[in-house]
Amino acid sequence: MSKETLAVRVDDDMRLRLETLADAFGQTRSAVINDALRQYVEYQEWQVDIIRSRRDALAAGTAKTVAHEDVLVEFDQRFAD
Repeated sequence: MSKETLAVRVDDDMRLRLETLADAFGQTRSAVINDALRQYVEYQEWQVDIIRSRRDALAAGTAKTVAHEDVLVEFDQRFAD
């Protein structure tokens, strides 16, 4: 897989924190940033996929829905103690 250089501006505190992590893991700052970005992108993609699938289920009429009032009642019952 080819790699592309991407310039990102960070403040001094973030740069120092990245350097500290890189040193602790025996990696480069670039490796730490790549790992962080990969995790972030995977999480965001997961959220988008969930939202999309729920939207599609609603549009198809196959989603189970719960009235807001019922959620509030369930919440009150669970946390009444």
